[in-house]
Amino acid sequence: MDNELRIWDIRPFAPVQRCIKVFYGASNNFENSLIKCNWSPDGTMVASGSADRYVYVWDTTTREIKYRLPGHSGCVNEVDFHPKEPIIGSCSSDKKVYVGEIDS
Repeated sequence: MDNELRIWDIRPFAPVQRCIKVFYGASNNFENSLIKCNWSPDGTMVASGSADRYVYVWDTTTREIKYRLPGHSGCVNEVDFHPKEPIIGSCSSDKKVYVGEIDS
């Protein structure tokens, strides 16, 4: 709920500092909806929904936002990548599902 997406090292004997990367951009609001994220099949991108009605897609290496995809009229609750094609899907509290093509 702190408007950050984090990658954690969960190995048993990991270093004391377990937070590996932090991604900024997606937000949460008074609804406090559970917002899920997903990895691209090749691990080069991570995507998350957001309370500001956008889908955010980050490059995992540079931590830069690659895409900020509009369209929903409610909090985006979940996103997922197609396992083989450069396609991303999202669903929202507006009860709509959107599917779109992204650059691979």
